[in-house]
Amino acid sequence: MVDSKKLENIISQIAGVSAVKVVQDGEEIREIHVVADSEKNPKQIVRDVETAILASTGLRIDRKIISIAQMTGEVKFQSKYSIDSLKTEDIGKNVKVTAIVEHNDEKYEGSAEGPKTSLQKLKTAASAVVSALDDLNDSIYSVDDIRIITLAGKEFLICHITKLADGKESSIIGSAELDRDPLLAAANAALDAITRA
Repeated sequence: MVDSKKLENIISQIAGVSAVKVVQDGEEIREIHVVADSEKNPKQIVRDVETAILASTGLRIDRKIISIAQMTGEVKFQSKYSIDSLKTEDIGKNVKVTAIVEHNDEKYEGSAEGPKTSLQKLKTAASAVVSALDDLNDSIYSVDDIRIITLAGKEFLICHITKLADGKESSIIGSAELDRDPLLAAANAALDAITRA
C-alpha cells in the first residue's frame, strides 16, 4: 500500500525542496505538490521527485501529476509534529516509554525501554519519539547523548541524534526548554532534531 506521508518525507529530503503535499485517493496517488527554491530548473526537480520515489519505494510516478512552485524565500511547513502523549511504565529495573506523535491529524506511536537512571530515562523518552517516526523515513537514527544546559537563566535539554543515510553519518541537534517534565522535554528535543533532519 502506498503511504502518502512516507512519500512526503522522501520528497522533502530532496535538495532545494521546502514543502511537499501528496494527495492520495485510496491507493492511488493523484497529485504531488512541491515548493522548492529557484536553484534548479523545474523539470530537474520533477525528475528528482520521480527518481527519489522510484529508488526508495519502487513506485513509478506519472510526472504529469507533479506540480512545482518555486520561491525565493524560505518556506516554513504550516503543519507541525507535536507530542500527543507520553506514557511511562516500570518494568523491573527498566522503564518503558511510549510516545505518540501527532502530525496532520495522523498519530504515530513508538516505544523504547532503558534503565531507570535519570539520564537513561531521558534518552529512553527521546528514543521512543525516534521509534514513533521510524517508518516515515528510510534513514537510521540513534539517540546518542542528552545534556541539560542553562542559557539566559533558563534550563534547556539538548539532544544529540546521529542520522545514518546512504552510508554516511551526520549529527543532528534538537533542543527544548526544560519546564516541569524532563521526559517531555527530552521527547520534544528529539522531535525537534528529527523534524529538522
